[in-house]
Order: sequence, then structure tokens, then C-alpha cells
Amino acid sequence: MWKYLVIDDFLDKEVYDKLVNNIKDYKLQDNEEIHRKFLTTDPTPQVNWLFAKKNFPRHRPYSQLKKMIHYAVTKENFTHPLHDEAPFKIMSAIIYLHPEKNVGTILRHKEKEIEVEWKPNRLMVFCGLEDITWHYYKTTEARYTYNYFLVNPAEMENKELKKHIID
Repeated sequence: MWKYLVIDDFLDKEVYDKLVNNIKDYKLQDNEEIHRKFLTTDPTPQVNWLFAKKNFPRHRPYSQLKKMIHYAVTKENFTHPLHDEAPFKIMSAIIYLHPEKNVGTILRHKEKEIEVEWKPNRLMVFCGLEDITWHYYKTTEARYTYNYFLVNPAEMENKELKKHIID
């Protein structure tokens, strides 16, 4: 299995509650499967320390390292298909926010699957590799997450997405 980290109770209560309160009342529109609310500042600089050689000695090469941070709300009874991490993502850090119970993220290596179970304030982080970092997720209820990515802007082709990069 490729390397990933899981840290429970990652954020202190005040920061965690603030993140939850910023998004938990968002209701998806009838035609929405996933809603992303991008941030223009970094309210969680403590995530940055995770990207260290001792934590992830192998990651994709990059020419520049920037951040892209957003909340994601995913509809209930939904499966986001199996996929590799986008080539521009160097590190992906997901914090489960709300509700209390849901399905986590499923990581796949060859035929082996591991679920990073859902638990509020659980952080799951991994780095995109030159190998493939296959993963997917499912929901039983609407799923609220905080997604923090270190990205290489030079690899981003989507101009709309590129607008959401922050330093």
C-alpha cells in the first residue's frame, strides 16, 4: 500500500468548530452532486507541516508549491468513482467534518482496499506519487469535508481551478 497518514482529533476544538460552522448549513441544490467552496486564505497552517521528507519521502516532483483549499459537500448515497490523484496535486489532506457517521475514503493498491473510516476531525493525508494513488469515497448521508492541497501550478491545465490557488 502507498503511504498515507491518519491523525484523529487533528484540529483543536475552536478551529474545528469554526470550519464545521462555516459549511454545515449548506444544502446542495437539486442538480448538485458535489459543491466546492474555495477559500482565499489558509485558516489551518498546521496542515503544512505534514508535507515533510520524513512523512513523505516520495512524492511527485514540482517546480512550485502553492495551496488550494476548499470545503466539499457531497450528496447522500453517492459514490465518487475510483481515481488517481490529479497530477498537479502534490499533497492531499482531507479532514472529515460532518456528520457524525458516514463512509470514509477507500484507498486501493493493486487488489487490496483499505478504508480510512469516517470520524469527525480525522485527518487523512497522502502525497501523489509517480505510481498510482487510487482512491474513492462513498456517502450514506451528505458528506462535509475540508480539503487542503499542496499543488504545482505548472501542472494545472484547468484555468478555472487555477484561479483558486493561494500562497
